[in-house]
Formats: sequence, structure tokens, C-alpha cells
Amino acid sequence: MRFLLFVLPFITVFTFAQNVQELNFIFINQNTQHVGKNEKLELGLSLPDSILRQITQYLRSRPHQRTGLNPFVEWDVNIKANFTHINSGEKYTAYGFWYTEMERDMNLNRWKDLDTDLPFRVRFAPTETGKWNVELEVFIKQELFYSTPSKEFEVVNSDAKGYVTLNKETQYLERDGKTIIPTGVNIPMPSNKNNLDYSLTPEETLDVAAWEEYRNMITKYIDQGGEYFRFFLHPSSTDIEFEEVGNYQNRQNHAWELDQLLALCEKNNTLIHFNLMYHTFFMKLGDYHQFRYDFTNNWPDENLWPYKDPNKISGYAKILNSDTPSDMFLTKTGMRYLKQRVRYILSRWGYSTSLLNIELLCEPWHVNENPHENDRPYDDLTPAGDTARKAIYEYHKQMSSYILDSLEHRQHLLSAVGRFPVGKTHIYSHLTEKDPNVIDSTWYLDNIDLIIISYYSDSPEKLIFSKPNKNNECDPDENSMACTVKRLKDTYGKPVLMGESDHGDGTHMCSDYQGHYIDIMRYPYTGVIGHLIWAAFIVNEEKNRNEMESWPRIIAAKDYYNSKFFINLINKKTELGREKSKFKGSKKDIVETQYIIGQQKEIAAGYVYNRTFNVNTANREEIKNIDSTRCAMYDETYTQPIDVTWKPQRLHVEGLKAFSKYRIIFYDFVNQSFIFQAELRTTLFGKLKIVHPKLVPAKSENPLLWYRIEKIN
Repeated sequence: MRFLLFVLPFITVFTFAQNVQELNFIFINQNTQHVGKNEKLELGLSLPDSILRQITQYLRSRPHQRTGLNPFVEWDVNIKANFTHINSGEKYTAYGFWYTEMERDMNLNRWKDLDTDLPFRVRFAPTETGKWNVELEVFIKQELFYSTPSKEFEVVNSDAKGYVTLNKETQYLERDGKTIIPTGVNIPMPSNKNNLDYSLTPEETLDVAAWEEYRNMITKYIDQGGEYFRFFLHPSSTDIEFEEVGNYQNRQNHAWELDQLLALCEKNNTLIHFNLMYHTFFMKLGDYHQFRYDFTNNWPDENLWPYKDPNKISGYAKILNSDTPSDMFLTKTGMRYLKQRVRYILSRWGYSTSLLNIELLCEPWHVNENPHENDRPYDDLTPAGDTARKAIYEYHKQMSSYILDSLEHRQHLLSAVGRFPVGKTHIYSHLTEKDPNVIDSTWYLDNIDLIIISYYSDSPEKLIFSKPNKNNECDPDENSMACTVKRLKDTYGKPVLMGESDHGDGTHMCSDYQGHYIDIMRYPYTGVIGHLIWAAFIVNEEKNRNEMESWPRIIAAKDYYNSKFFINLINKKTELGREKSKFKGSKKDIVETQYIIGQQKEIAAGYVYNRTFNVNTANREEIKNIDSTRCAMYDETYTQPIDVTWKPQRLHVEGLKAFSKYRIIFYDFVNQSFIFQAELRTTLFGKLKIVHPKLVPAKSENPLLWYRIEKIN
């Protein structure tokens, strides 16, 4: 659409407010008699020239001093679509959003704006078959100016799957009534080529190749069988707002690319763990050299870098006249605009059944952080620490309430990220030695459905540090992931999902990605409801680094955890258990097992793992050629590979039926193929020996084995 340059005074726009006028809308590329259930329905609308001229004035006026009507904020232009299911009478509200048609121009390395006669769109995914009707209302400056006639459409069954829900009884996620265990990877954003992460040139713009490469990567992941991945809105290539608050026009290319990504995922029923804000947005100085996208113009070292930051400050720093990022969350102005940002995001993409959940922030403990000055207030017992924690809590409280109560968006689960509370009794994600004056109590909020954990450790002991009691019990002296997960669930009443975890920066090179497989094959036995590996998206041919090599076995683990057997097991589980043991006089416990026992104690599944296969030993022959200090393991117990047999220290599964005969079947570390089985009887106390094959700590052998236990009638 080509806008007119002539602009009428504001008074002209509002002369119609006394009489609501009628407008028309259309169904875009949609047969109204055959709308697919759970599929995208899109409506298109234009407004009268008098309104469009005011919008043109806004878009063309001076940044930060704009006049006219802002099409991105609800207090200027607010379009509400009211959907009603005729048979049930259920009502749903969706909101219109400003839309710019785009296309890639690979030759010129840019995105081109295209004309459109329908600059406002509404998206909705009906979840019930039958007849529906919809009508639109248009509010200008919070007054009703226009409405549309009601139009009817028919929804029919389709192959598209529905929204992800939480089963309150089992505490697992479901889709269309079937339990799912989201297992996959982080593919956070375009990160190779030019996505401007580390650019020091303000005039540099995003290369089209960055998004082309990213879409190709997602396509490849889906083609290999991937169903779950985590995605971030990052200012470099995916976010809709950074340089200027409330204006998303210059980032419509990002929005258009995300449209295409969602269409790809919807076509394949792929689920996106959708994060709304990358953490550099609220840091004083961005970590990992992402100085271009931190809050303001801090610079790490005037002796090493140009002291003056060449990049623009955040629009929030400018509008708030602040160099303190937490002001975004603790001021009315900051939260007012942040809510509009989220409103646009949900209006444009919130219809999609391909969103696994909506994660409100990334790594909130970085708020107000300046890593160069070692200033990390979120963990400090200081007034600055109280401010940081309060800011994170207030953001989650206000934003989750805005989403659920003001926007009435209840299609998706809301989640909040925290660090794994390491220790025997901790329940908070901030690392304070004692309770501070102000805690970040985000996980207590009723509007938060899921606890998302970020956890990095290269320790082979990280899942079971201490285990002093019976296998199937937790007590205050146990320090294990399973007991921490239980403590979180008991405290907050919410399940735990590993949004990102790994062995830490650089360790993928040490283990040749074996660390990924060790992790992904163990985590569901701790009680977490999903797990997304972090380092699985970077390709760097110069450093012989291709993290996509880890995908096939992560996807194979996903298939196992979502198999009929495993889903039946977890839905009817009676016990979670774990045990660790020394071997032939070792100084530390070097073998562990964890397991799940199913209904009526007749089936179980678990793993047994030789801890001397780890990021230090997995790639032992090649490690001497790797320039990485992260490969160091300081406990010599775990640096010497040892073959482990089931004798003399025997591991057990506890909690099965007494004096009963069971079959235990073991599966290969690499491809889950059958290796060995044994038939054994339980003891008077329902204990079963794990008579496992030799655990050989080598990539070509089986340092870890899955097992399955079945009662023999």
C-alpha cells in the first residue's frame, strides 16, 4: 500500500467518534466453508485514508519525536476481533496488528517492502469444529470509531495438532490429550554468517543469508526427525524492538521471517519453546561481547577498546533517561511499552499451536550486570541485589497478569527461567548464602505454569552428588537432581523442564559431543518433563566445529521417551529411584543408576552409567590437540577410564514386587539396539540386582546402557 503524504490535523480524525462507522474485512487465502481446526485463520483490514495518513505521519516522522498515530500501541490504534463458536457460545478475542508485506532480495542482500491493501491483520486458530462468527471493532485513541459486520465461517477437522497443555494430575505436558516429553535442542536464532551479534559498525545491516541459513538449519532438523527446539527473540536478527521504543516498523523483516518459520513448523507439527527476550536487553554490558545489544553505552575497557561505544543505546535507556536496565521493569513507562511489545508478539504469533510454551525472559539473573566490572547484583546481599530481584519478580508478575487478564491470552503455558538451585535445601535460583531481604519469588506466581531450568556442569557427579539413604527416598542429606526437582515441584506446585543445559562452553570439543548423549539419556529419570540441549546449533568450518552432528542421537532419545512404552510408564509411575557406587576400591563413586517404576510395580526403565566416561575422557585420543582449558577435570578419579562390571558392588532397583521373577533387557548406547537380557528374582524387600554388561568407557563401546524391566507372569 502506498500512503499519501498529505496529513490532516488530529482534530479531523476524531470528528467521526460520535458515530461508529462500518468497515469491511476479508478472509485472506481462506475458504470460509473449510477452515482447518487448529490451523491459522487470517483476516485482513484497512482503515480509512484519514487514519492511514496519521499512521504515515508517525512512520515518517523523526525517531523518538514522532507525531501522528502509532499503529503498534493499543492506546493509538486498537483492533479487537471477537470470535464466537455458535453452538457452544464460547468467545475468544484476538487483536489486530500492523503488517508489512516483505520479500527477500538475495541479489541486493536486503528485504523489500511490498505493497498491501490490508495493512492490519488478525490471526486465530480455532480449536473446535462447527460454525463460528467473527466481528471486528476499531478503537482510535481508546474510542470506538469503526466496527464491521459479523461474518460466518465453518471449521472442519484437519491434520494440525492442537495447543500444548499441562496435565495437572501427571504433571507432564500433553498435546491433543497425549503426553509428550519435549526432547531436543536449542537453535536460538541466526547465529552464523552475519547476524550482527558482535558488530562494531552501527551502519551494518543484517544479511539475508543469516535468515536463509537459519531456516535451512531448522528444515534440516525437522527432516531428521526433530520435533522440539528453543528459539529466542534477539535484537540482532529476530526481535521486533530495540533502537526505538514502541516502533517496530524497521524490524518488520524480522517479523516476516518469523511468519515463515512458524508456517514451516505448523506444517510439520513442530513445537517451539518460545523465549520473548534475550538477556543482553537488560544488562549494563552485554556478555559474550554482545555490546551492541546491551542496555546502554557501557564499554569494557578504554585501554583495549574504543572507549566510546559506537552502537546506539537501547530505546528504553533513551526513553527512561537511565543507565540502569531494571528501570525497564520498575517504572510505569518501561512496563507500559514492554506490554505493548508482548501484545504485538502475541497478536502476530500467539495464535500458533506450534508454540510449546511462552518463556517470558532469558536468564533473568543477568539484570543490571556488568561482567567486566564483576558486578552481578542479582546474587548480592545488598540494596542493588534487592532491586535486581524485585525487578525480575515485578516483570514476571505484571507481564503474566497482562497476558492472561488484559489480553485474555490463555492458549499457551507461561514459563519462567531460573538457575538450577544447587545444594541440599535451596529452592531459589539466586545464589545467596542466606535469604536476602528481597527474593525473586517468580516461581510462586499463580500465572506461571512451568519452571524452566538452565544448568551447566561438566562434573560426572552432577545428577547424584550425594545419596545417603534408600534408593527411592529423598532426605535433607541427599544432594541429587531428582531430589532438587522434587523439592521444586513440592515448593511451587509446578513441573520442571530443562530449557538449556550442557557441560559448559567449549566442552563439546573435548568430548566430541558425547557429553550431549550422556545428558540426554539420563535427565527424564530425575523427574524433569523435558530437556533441550544448548550447544547444538553452531557450525564453524574453520575450527572443525559442527554441533549438528549431535542431532541424530538426541532425536533418537526423543523417539524413545515419546514411545508408547515410556509414555505409559511415566503416566503411571509409582517410584523414582537412584543409586551410586564405588568400584573395586575407587576413591569415589564411579557408577550410577536411575530408574522409574511403573504402575503395579510390574514394569520399570532406567539407565546404568560409568562415570569414568565423561568430557575429559570421551575424546581421549584427540584431546591433546584441542586448545581448550575447559577439558580439564581436576578429580583424578574421573580422569582414568575403568571398565565397570556389575560385580562386586551391585546396584539395585528397589520397589518392585517381592519374590517375583523379572526380565531385565539392556540397550546399546549408540543406537538403542538390543544387547543383553537376564531373568532374575527380587528379594523379600522387592530389590532386583542390575546384572548389566560391562560398561566400557569408550565412544565405540557402551559406557552407558538403557535398561527395561518386565515382570514375568
